[in-house]
Amino acid sequence: MAGSHPTKEALIDAVLELLQSEHLIEVTSEEVLEKSGISKGSLYYHFEDFSDLLEQAQVKRFANYVAETSTMIIQALQIQDRNKFAEAMRGVTRATQGEEMKQQRLYRVNAMAAAGQNDRMRTHYAIEQERLTSALADLFREVIARGWGNPRLDPLTLSVFIQAYTMGQVVNDYVETKMEPANWLWLIDSIVENVMLNPDLA
Repeated sequence: MAGSHPTKEALIDAVLELLQSEHLIEVTSEEVLEKSGISKGSLYYHFEDFSDLLEQAQVKRFANYVAETSTMIIQALQIQDRNKFAEAMRGVTRATQGEEMKQQRLYRVNAMAAAGQNDRMRTHYAIEQERLTSALADLFREVIARGWGNPRLDPLTLSVFIQAYTMGQVVNDYVETKMEPANWLWLIDSIVENVMLNPDLA
């Protein structure tokens, strides 16, 4: 959604703001227009219908969550020491895996599920997902170029893996018998440090 018209973005942002306190099915066009200060005609100029606006808002919310992980990795790449970078990646893991991220993980799964059942939303989702995956892959190309990463690993595959594990704990979020969080963090740390960030595996 990069480069979207400001009016279109304002309408999407109004939906996202409303979603902080309402469920998607509760959001009305009247609320969105009032919050955004944009006319009904402009809404239907930029979107096929109100459902199209809601769908694109879901995609943007999904993208924002993925972008948060990318931003943390970009910040980690400001570090010029491999060991300190590995430590920063442990921080990324902990920032994405906590109980406070439970709702975010569910939102991401719901957006993917909704896109899978809606051709129009799937088109928007696919474009955004490819952009996000490509951007994250570029970060790992830089890690490998610095000699910090395993050159046998495909950056695009690494990008998909990172996105999968940052969301993957949703499998554990709603069960009574939960795994021990420390064991999950140890597993991810081990994969990141001994496989992803191990140039000696080349």
